Amino acid sequence: MTQTATLETVISHVHQQSINHFDETIPVCEMSFDDLENMWVSGKRVEVLPSAQKLFANRLRVPFSYLNRCPAELQAENLNYWIEQEARQRDTFFCRFDGHNLRAVFTDRYRPLDNMEILSQLIQHGFDPSTKVQYAIDEGMFLVKIPEYARAFDVNIGYGKLDEIVPGVSFANSEVGLLAFSIEAFFYRLICTNGLIAKTSSTVSRFKHISNRGLENFPETLGDVIEDSIRKQEQFKLSRYTNVDDPIRSIESFSQRFGLSQSETEVVRQSYYLEQGATMFHIINAFTRAAQDSNLETLQAYRLEKAGGQILALVRP
Repeated sequence: MTQTATLETVISHVHQQSINHFDETIPVCEMSFDDLENMWVSGKRVEVLPSAQKLFANRLRVPFSYLNRCPAELQAENLNYWIEQEARQRDTFFCRFDGHNLRAVFTDRYRPLDNMEILSQLIQHGFDPSTKVQYAIDEGMFLVKIPEYARAFDVNIGYGKLDEIVPGVSFANSEVGLLAFSIEAFFYRLICTNGLIAKTSSTVSRFKHISNRGLENFPETLGDVIEDSIRKQEQFKLSRYTNVDDPIRSIESFSQRFGLSQSETEVVRQSYYLEQGATMFHIINAFTRAAQDSNLETLQAYRLEKAGGQILALVRP
């Protein structure tokens, strides 16, 4: 769930959370399983966190949904057979630990980018530690959004009531392989505290964990995202005048397009009823308001805010 704090507080939080994190390259032949949640790594018994369980299932080509339903003995039989096959093709895995817990497993091609490195970049590039930011962090994902209140603009011109949106920048990362490192435009609607995330159209702003490009291109990408966010202001205003014939049907169509589950789609549908209207602005608002649902994981909320950004990109004069 998104919280508000100073950037300095977020840095302290992330530092404390990562205090027991370490990485190690492990010979595949030194791995074996008791079950999906417990294994032996170089003679030490470790707990396999859910993020690593899914990565192992994917790497060993055993469906996680199947493994998760199996009894412990069958889980071990499947995993140990396939880890032995893997050892014939690969020497090592790059493993990420949190104390005695295994949180992720990758091939040697993976290049780690920790959340603390991203926060250090923010300070190096002039962000004030006392700045109020919005952030969310869980075992799988880290998200920090920095609004720039001095650049707020009104999207309700001609309707009387002031409806301001604050642009800013969003930084998203996963240390356990859920998504690439991304620098994207962020828009924060003050009247309802909805947030929207939109990828920039002018440059690459999404960096897979296979190189250091994300850090190397940090200042250029940041500048391009801020510049692109200015162009998106006009799309926000146009969305107020872009009519939609059947809003609920549009929501369902977009939900299917973005691969949302039925439960996520229902959250969006119910969010629409809180502020109904027959324009693209109201469709976008339904997705971004849905992202505030307290039952959603960080990644789910991020996907909904991204969906709002993708819909915004469809608005044309």
